[in-house]
Amino acid sequence: MWASVKKILAKSNLLNQALGDVVFETPEIKGGYPRSFLQWRVKKSVEGDQYFVALRMRPDAYAGPEGEPVNYMNFDIEAAQRLRSDLDLCIREYHRLMGDASAQGRARGE
Repeated sequence: MWASVKKILAKSNLLNQALGDVVFETPEIKGGYPRSFLQWRVKKSVEGDQYFVALRMRPDAYAGPEGEPVNYMNFDIEAAQRLRSDLDLCIREYHRLMGDASAQGRARGE
């Protein structure tokens, strides 16, 4: 039954990404507001055949017309440099996982 549910969820790009498993994440970096944060993640799709680099955040504030918020976060230079480093780390992890996935596909004859 779970396999058929996975196939249905995977048809929606949004659900496929949102409900996939987190396979790697960086520590949260705090923003200008005490409860705000930003975090990079690598997620595996629901069916497990794709990976996504994801951004998880609680913004400092948001504003926007007609309910479509534009989110803003402010970081000092040290935090901005850590964010860049964390994103680079997630990109490397993505490529490592894709290399593992393509090697597994070759082993299965795909």
